Amino acid sequence: MHRAVMKKIFTAGLAVVFASGMLLLIPACTPSYPKEKLPEAVRSICKTEYDMDVDITVIGATMGIYYPMKGLLDAGLGINEEAWDKISNLLLIASRVVLSTDADIKFYCVITQDVRLPELQVVIIKYVEDVKRGMYRIISRGESFKRTLFSINLTPQAKKERSIEKVFEKLGVGQGTRETVMDEFFRSPPTKVSEVGYWRGKFYLKDVTLEEFLAAQVANRIKLDFRREKELTKLFTYKAAEGLFISAGGSRSILVKFKILDQSKESETGNLRVKKIQELVHIANEVVYGYKFRDFDFLMMEDELENARLMVSGEDVYDFERKKLSVEDIVQVPAGYF
Repeated sequence: MHRAVMKKIFTAGLAVVFASGMLLLIPACTPSYPKEKLPEAVRSICKTEYDMDVDITVIGATMGIYYPMKGLLDAGLGINEEAWDKISNLLLIASRVVLSTDADIKFYCVITQDVRLPELQVVIIKYVEDVKRGMYRIISRGESFKRTLFSINLTPQAKKERSIEKVFEKLGVGQGTRETVMDEFFRSPPTKVSEVGYWRGKFYLKDVTLEEFLAAQVANRIKLDFRREKELTKLFTYKAAEGLFISAGGSRSILVKFKILDQSKESETGNLRVKKIQELVHIANEVVYGYKFRDFDFLMMEDELENARLMVSGEDVYDFERKKLSVEDIVQVPAGYF
């Protein structure tokens, strides 16, 4: 992620924190936005204050706001200045509403697309408790930024439907049958955070849980650190990372899949894999310790470039920095990996 992009998100976050802090200074006996009128209230504020026509949905404890923009992307597929202002306004409105409603909203998600290219989307997900912590300065501004999930990606549902449509074309399937098959088999709610999006007038939003938010945040921080920390960029080339929370076989695990290439010779830099895994465990520790989250058994790491799975206990991840643990002592790795 470019520094300019990070700065824009950071600035938007500051606006949210400031405005939300002012809201909490105002005593209220009744919620400003009753849960029964929450979607209507958000639409009204967006239209009245910013002349923005938005779509709203609430899935469980997660609120989604969608706004299509003209000119979201510039010629280099970057987000232009005016678009950032609109995104900031959407984040501000979402914050105002969720902090002044009796609806049990734990997460909010802002999705926007360029009307010229809806196959590409910007998705921002925030945890309401983090917004409050930022207001009260329990966490720093930098930490508040790190706790925001931000992605620019291909709209997952669009990608899925485009692939199926190619098959329909080859088979000569009629339009009516296509829609029936799509609705029945390929337009289901997302099962993970990375599949959240909006496509053809429909939200693909899930009820985000804290544990999967934290797993996604681990992957997001890996992306940030391996793209911007000079020491890491000299040694590694970041390709991809995804964080999931898995409950299976009586165990609860944070699973991080990653593709991170080595750039240097090991004779010059030491064991790069040890350095790489040390950084991944350090990042996971930052997240779980920062949230005082201990309700997991393992951190699983899949090195997709080496086809290797690594494992460390949840207790060792939580205590990693405090006890100055060594990854070579606590991480279970395939023979020869280190």
